[in-house]
Amino acid sequence: MHVYILKRMLQVIPVIILVTIITFSLVHLAPGDPAIMRAGEDATPEQVEMIREAMGLNEPVMLQYLNWMGGMVRGDLGTSLQDGRPVFSTLIRRLPATMQLVLASFIVSIGIGVPIGILSAVRQNTFADSFARIFALLGISMPNFWVGLLLMLIFSYWLRLLPASGSGSLAHLIMPAIALGTSAAGIITRLTRSSMLEILQQDFIRTAHSKGLKKLIVIYKHALKNAMLPVITVIGVQLGARLGGSVIVESVFAYPGIGRFAYLRLLARDYPMIMGNLLIFALIFIFINLMTDILYGFLEPRIRYD
Repeated sequence: MHVYILKRMLQVIPVIILVTIITFSLVHLAPGDPAIMRAGEDATPEQVEMIREAMGLNEPVMLQYLNWMGGMVRGDLGTSLQDGRPVFSTLIRRLPATMQLVLASFIVSIGIGVPIGILSAVRQNTFADSFARIFALLGISMPNFWVGLLLMLIFSYWLRLLPASGSGSLAHLIMPAIALGTSAAGIITRLTRSSMLEILQQDFIRTAHSKGLKKLIVIYKHALKNAMLPVITVIGVQLGARLGGSVIVESVFAYPGIGRFAYLRLLARDYPMIMGNLLIFALIFIFINLMTDILYGFLEPRIRYD
């Protein structure tokens, strides 16, 4: 098992390097001159040139990338063009709020998707199955921002039960978590249903029934354990994808996380902050996929030997 984990960790290294290259390239190909943005519109050409020299923008692109990588290793991602604050510490202060939202939406996705998927498979071609399939279709089809606006209309404007924006309490977290987790819940429902249906038709399930085991024991002890293997992979991917979705949901609910902050700095063309946001999102996504691979190896030993 240790060899399997080590191999997975080594495979992450080239992925991280590729992510840094893509992040650096995308931001540096974007329109606009960071030196002019830092100096202001009224700055003279001499002042702009001095700032460009101080920021290292006159150096070759490869050297700029290596300097940025060196700063990243030291925890220095540069300073904001808008307010001069350190990028890393600014983003880290906002990251816990986003992670709290992502984890809450993750709980919503699993808490809704897995039980409904199991019920749909066990009661195939019944009303419960039809309801589950309609729910999965709606969950996948409805955009996060539309779900968020609909929730705000119902629970904030009409019923006045939940706050429409902000953070600081569980009430502020409920609607953003539901809006962010709905699409993942639909995907998990659909995959859980199909995986359970496939497992329920296996010979060992029929053998368990023939031995006189109770239906609940067969479903939850034998069928569900095997059916969850492909679901876990999708859950890991969806957990990472919630980070991207947090940009929209946080903007809709004015939630003070790193996603909304990234959107505001994108509008302001604050390139160091944008690069820092992209990098942190990518690293978290890579880490989640690594943990998913390792967990999959624990649940399915054959994966480790392959």
